This record gives sequence, C-alpha cells and structure tokens, in this order.
Amino acid sequence: MKKMAKFLIVDDEMTSIEVMRCLLEKNVEIEIAETGRQALEMLKEHQFDLVLLDVDLPDMSGFDVCKKIKGTPDTQDVPVIFISGYKDLIFEMQAYEAGAEDYLNKPVSLIRLLMRINVILKIKLPIPKIA
Repeated sequence: MKKMAKFLIVDDEMTSIEVMRCLLEKNVEIEIAETGRQALEMLKEHQFDLVLLDVDLPDMSGFDVCKKIKGTPDTQDVPVIFISGYKDLIFEMQAYEAGAEDYLNKPVSLIRLLMRINVILKIKLPIPKIA
C-alpha cells in the first residue's frame, strides 16, 4: 500500500515522537529530527508534505525553524503544525506569526491531530471512532 504523505516530526522528546509515530506510520512516511538544524537540513534534502514542530528544541526555537521554513522558496509551501506543551495564547500567536498553519497542545489529542492534518492536506487519514 502506498503511503499518503511524508511527514517530518521535529521534537526532542521521545514520548511525543513515539505517540505521533504510532498514530501516523500506517498511513504516512515519517522522518524524525531532534533539533532545528537537523530539521532544516532534512528539508533541504527531502520533500515533506507536512512538518509537526515542537516549540522547545535543544538548539533553537521552533518559531525560528518555522520562519526559516516559510522564508525559503523550496519549503515555503510546506504546512507546519506546532505541537507544544505551552498552553498560553502568546505562544499560539507567535506560531501563527511565524507562519504556522495550526497549533495544538500536548498531550495532543490524536483525533484532533488527524482532523487537522486531513483539513490542511486535503487527504483522508483514517480517524478512529469515538465510543
């Protein structure tokens, strides 16, 4: 079965990475970057359909990574969804100012994440039924 899309998860927290990987890997190709620099290098070398980005990275702010993605002609159209532990509105505002398409809080609601991905990418990843 062909995967629907290729995503880059940028996070240095293994728990967050594993949760998203488990949810998505059946339907999409997943690559992982644990630093902002690593993510930007990977974006130069590969084409991604979506970036799932944390605010706090060991080497630079996720906001700076997003600005670089959106400021580079080859990657400016790649959608970015922030997934962050920060719940304050100021962080969400900074994410949108940096060019992000969406901002979700950790622990991320997996159903909410799938719904947002489907809307942003106009695809149909399977969403589990809510009992």
